[in-house]
Amino acid sequence: MAGPQAPRILIFPGGPSGAAQALAAARGYVAVPARDVEAGLDLLATQPFDVAVLEDEGPLEDTLALCRRLRAAPGGDRVAVVAVTGSAGATAALLEAGATVVAAALEPSIAIQLDAAVWWVRRPSAHVADRAPAERALLERAARSFRDASAEVIGLLMWDAAGGVLDANDAFLGMVGYTREDVEAGRLNWMAITPPEHRAADQRALSEVLKNGVCPPFEKEFLARDGRRVPVLIAPALVEGARDRGVCFAFDMKARKAAEDALRTSEERMRLVVRATSDAFWDWDLSSGRVTGSERMRSFYGTGGADIEEDAVWWFERVHPEDRDRVMNGLRRAMEGDEGTFELWYRCLLADGSYADVHDRGIVLRDATGRAYRMLGAVSDVTERRQMETRLQLADRMASLGTLAAGVAHEINNPLAYMVANVDFARKELRAKGAGARLDALLSALDEAAEGGARVRHIVGGLKTFSRADYGELGPVDVDPVIQLVLRMAQQQIRSKARLVLELRPVPAVHANEAQLGQVILNLLVNAAQALPEGKVSENEIRISTAPAPPGRVCIEVCDTGPGIAPELRSRIFDPFFTTKPIGEGTGLGLAICHGIVTSFRGEIGVESEVGKGACFRVLLPVHDHRAGTGEERNAGSGGASDELPEEAAQ
Repeated sequence: MAGPQAPRILIFPGGPSGAAQALAAARGYVAVPARDVEAGLDLLATQPFDVAVLEDEGPLEDTLALCRRLRAAPGGDRVAVVAVTGSAGATAALLEAGATVVAAALEPSIAIQLDAAVWWVRRPSAHVADRAPAERALLERAARSFRDASAEVIGLLMWDAAGGVLDANDAFLGMVGYTREDVEAGRLNWMAITPPEHRAADQRALSEVLKNGVCPPFEKEFLARDGRRVPVLIAPALVEGARDRGVCFAFDMKARKAAEDALRTSEERMRLVVRATSDAFWDWDLSSGRVTGSERMRSFYGTGGADIEEDAVWWFERVHPEDRDRVMNGLRRAMEGDEGTFELWYRCLLADGSYADVHDRGIVLRDATGRAYRMLGAVSDVTERRQMETRLQLADRMASLGTLAAGVAHEINNPLAYMVANVDFARKELRAKGAGARLDALLSALDEAAEGGARVRHIVGGLKTFSRADYGELGPVDVDPVIQLVLRMAQQQIRSKARLVLELRPVPAVHANEAQLGQVILNLLVNAAQALPEGKVSENEIRISTAPAPPGRVCIEVCDTGPGIAPELRSRIFDPFFTTKPIGEGTGLGLAICHGIVTSFRGEIGVESEVGKGACFRVLLPVHDHRAGTGEERNAGSGGASDELPEEAAQ
C-alpha cells in the first residue's frame, strides 16, 4: 500500500510503547510521529492526513482536552481520530469529545481500530474534501465543466469551512493572481485572502451556509497576490451530503454587465452541483426533446466524442428492460408533480456492453404555470458501492453468527444426542432379538430420532439463510417465520440473560429481503442481550412485538430492560464504528448496517430509551404491494427514506 496513495497517519505524542507507529508502518501506511502537541497541530493544518492517533498516557482529562482541541484546529475535521486508552469506562467520554473510534492499549485492538479508521475515511461515501489524489479527483471532475464554459467571467472555487481552497477555475485564479500549483500545494486560503473588514460578514455567511446549505449572494473583496483589492459578488453553497464543504461562484463586479447572462446560466449549474455530486451530468430540454451532457456522460454511455443524441430515445433503450417501466413512471411523476427534485435507481447498459447499478438524481425546472420545461441531473455508478455494502453486510451477519456459535452448537448437540442414542437402541434391539424385537419400542425410538433430525434441519436451514451472499432482491417477506428463525439462532444466548416475551400480532407481508431482515432482528436481539447484566435472568426481560402501523406499514419492536442509552449518545448510535460496548466487544457496525438495510427497504428505524429503564428499537417497514414489479423490488434504493420515525409512530 505504500506510495502516494497510502493512508497518512499522524501520531501525537503520549504513549511510551510506540505500538501505533509500528502497526501503521507494518500495514504500509505512512506513519508521521509529531515531536509534541503543537508540532502535531501544525502538521495537521499544513499537510494532508487520513487518521490522527491519540495515546492516553496521562490523565483522561488531558486526552479529552487534546481530542476537542484537535477537532477545532485547522484540518481536524478532515481526519478520523483513533483514541488509544487504558482507562476503563472512557469510551463514551472520548467519543463525545470527538474520537471516531476507541482502542484498548493493546496491539490487536489498536490494529483493528486503525484499519477501521482508515476504511472510514477512504470509504466510497466519504466526504470528498481530503487532499488525497483520488478524493480530489471527484472535485476536479465536478468543476471541469465550469472551467471552459465560464473561464472568462465567472470564478468558481471548491472550499472547506477551515478556509481551504480545494479547487478553482482559471477565472478565479486570474482574479486573485494565484496559480493552480498554489491550489495543489495548499497555499491558497480564502480566509487569508479576505481583508479584515470583510471577515465578520464571511463568518455570518459561513454559519448560514453550514446551517441551511446555501445563503444569498453578497458582495465582498479579495486580496490579490500583488496587493490589489478585487471586488466580487459571491454565492456559496454546500455540496449535497457534505457538512463543511461546498462550491462558491465569484463574479467580478467590474464585468457585471458583460456577464449577466452567464451568471444566470451558472446559477442553474450551481444548483446542479449542489443537488447532484456525480460527474456524469445531463440536461434535457422537454420542449424540444434535445438532450445534452458532459464529456463523462458521453463516455459513460458510449456515444463517443460527439454530443448526446438529439432526443432521449437512445437513453431509454439503455435502461434495463426490467427497470424501464418503473423509470418511465418515475420521470412522468416528476414532470407532472410539483416537486423540484427527483431520484431513480436502475440498471443501465454501459459502453462496454455490461450493466451497471446507477443512481440518477436531479432537478425539474418549471415555468410560471408550474409546467416542467427542463430537467437536469447527474448519474452515479454505484455498482462497486453496492457490492461493498453486500460484502460488509455478509461479514457482519457472519460475525453475529460467530457470537451465537456456542448456543447454536448446543441446540444442535441436544437433538443429535438423542438421535444417536435412539438409533443405537434400535440397532442393539434388532441384533439381540431379531424378529422378536419390540416393534412399538423401535418405532418410538425412530420417531424421536426423526424429530431430532427435523430440528437439526431447521437449525442448519437457518444458518444457510443467514450465510448466503444474496444481492438484496426485495419481495414479500412474512415477518413471523423470520423472527422464529432468528430465535432458534439466538435463544441460548437470550436464555442465559433474560426472560423472552413474544407479542406477535398478525401482520401482512413486508417489502424486504428475508436474510437481511433476519440480520436486522438478530443484531437488535444480540445488542439487547449484551446490554443486560449477568446473573439476573428473572429480573431482565427482552420483548419482541409486531403490529400493523398505519398507513400501510408493519412495526417490529425489540425492547430490553437494560441500562438504556444516554441522551447525548442517541443521535450517534447509527453512525459507523460508534459503540457504547466495552473495548474489544464490538466494531460499532451492527446498528449502522441495520440502518442501511432498513432504509434500503424504504423503511425507518429509531430508538426510544430512558437511562436505567432500558431501550426500545422500533423498525417500520412498508407492506408489500403485490402490484409492484420485480424491477422496483431489485433497485429500491436508500435515497429518499427518512432517518427518523414519524411523530405519530414515536408516541
